[in-house]
Amino acid sequence: MSFMPRATVLTSNIVDNWRTLDALHPGATTAAVVKADAYGLGAAKVARALKIAGCQTFFVAYLEEGMALRKAVGKGARIFVLNGPMRGEVAAYRDAELTAVLSSELHLKLWSTAARGTCAIHVDTGMNRLGLPLAMIDTEATALRRLAPVLVMSHLACADDPKNPMNAAQRRAFEEVADTFPDTPASLANSAGCYLGKGYGFDLTRPGLALYGGTTPPANVTLKTGVVLESTIINVFKGRKDTSVGYGATYSLSEDRLLATCAIGYADGLLRAGSGKLKGWIDGVPCPVAGRISMDLVTLDITDGPKGIKPGAHVEFLGEHAKLEAQAAACGTLGYELLTGLGPRVQRNYR
Repeated sequence: MSFMPRATVLTSNIVDNWRTLDALHPGATTAAVVKADAYGLGAAKVARALKIAGCQTFFVAYLEEGMALRKAVGKGARIFVLNGPMRGEVAAYRDAELTAVLSSELHLKLWSTAARGTCAIHVDTGMNRLGLPLAMIDTEATALRRLAPVLVMSHLACADDPKNPMNAAQRRAFEEVADTFPDTPASLANSAGCYLGKGYGFDLTRPGLALYGGTTPPANVTLKTGVVLESTIINVFKGRKDTSVGYGATYSLSEDRLLATCAIGYADGLLRAGSGKLKGWIDGVPCPVAGRISMDLVTLDITDGPKGIKPGAHVEFLGEHAKLEAQAAACGTLGYELLTGLGPRVQRNYR
């Protein structure tokens, strides 16, 4: 049996999270963002589970992702491609029945001069990343409506900080956009935007990370764990007083400690920045990382862990105990990076 790291993707929990987020905005459509291979968890299987549950709208970043997802979910579902078309790609959008999100003047030019399928219009309300300038909505409204967009959208820059005044400023700006397209559904809220209140829901919400158990929801919203990341202990030994652990000898032992080496490292997505900060959970008991995380291995101090730990025991690095955002914070990052950074050696299992 392989002792390579394992990620058990809990598709039923992901579906439950989608339903929880859907209930926050009655009357609005709740889509699912499955770009980056469903944040590293497997877009095909995740999207199929969501479609069975009733989700009919998906978002990806690239044309190639959209084409692969179309094969996975079949006809009927709407698939939006956030990064929009490049030269030579318009026909592929039509053939695969994908909806191109138009967010630049180049996109508009490509879409208006070729036989095309459906499109959405992305307007920049303050993110300064992608999106048509607000001024264009005033000056080119007639031409934009002629493209018959099926959605107008924008993206919140600070939704994870509910008190940030930029949220309200973007909402006000987007309300004007939505008013310019009164017959077209509108979408503003990402995962964290779903928590900001009904004024941010519009006609369609676009949760991503929250589906997989990430973000920091308010007290009245409970999300379930989307994935359990486990490794196997391959060595248990006594670390002697006045010796050190790992590369750089950064972790010194002031007394004898019981240590365990786990078969997982930064090549698998366990970020090196978590050295000396992360914890692995053994039978529900947290055990701290001792020393630096290396490419294939990490050492835990299991002195205060469960008794009788032996090689072959499992260690949870993400899951019910090792919460995604807490582990990400220990690495100085966000849940997005931990999930999308899961390496190809991590075996994905689905339950």
